[in-house]
Amino acid sequence: MAELEMLQTIQMVSQIAGALGVCIAAIYYIINLKNNQKNMKTTLETRQTQLFMQLFAQYNTKDFMNDFGRVAYQMEYKNLADWQEKYSPMNNLDYWASWSRVGRFFDGVGILVKSGLIDVDLVVEELRELNLYSWDKMSSWVYEIRSVMKSESTWENFEFLAVEARKKHSGVVSLDEVSKWMRKAMDDTK
Repeated sequence: MAELEMLQTIQMVSQIAGALGVCIAAIYYIINLKNNQKNMKTTLETRQTQLFMQLFAQYNTKDFMNDFGRVAYQMEYKNLADWQEKYSPMNNLDYWASWSRVGRFFDGVGILVKSGLIDVDLVVEELRELNLYSWDKMSSWVYEIRSVMKSESTWENFEFLAVEARKKHSGVVSLDEVSKWMRKAMDDTK
């Protein structure tokens, strides 16, 4: 009888040890899973930061700022026909190139944001005025091009980015208001 009780005790201890081993393995798995998720989040944030810094480096160049200044402050047009007469690649290659670079830059950034590759808040915080002023200047052209070319997707990601920037920063004045203020300031210094 004592041998039977001893055998049952050993069997029970064995079962408890097995159950304890499964619990320890499950806890280890959960800890590993959480660590992996944390590492993946850190990796994603690092990649987004690197991508943002590449964008920052691109738009913060003298060439891009010259393109932006040309588009925002020098190019004036009434409608698509007027724009084509003044700035089409056949009539003014330099201005057309600036126009295209600015539009494609913001459309590309919009694609990255929509795809979740870069955080919209990060982009909007850094690029809000440049994005909004560019869209203010270029939106009427975009709408006419979409209609004429039957292409609703022309620079849709640029528009998306401008809409997001306007939602988050509704108080940012329009390009027209900035231009009026700049003209007045220049007149006052004369």
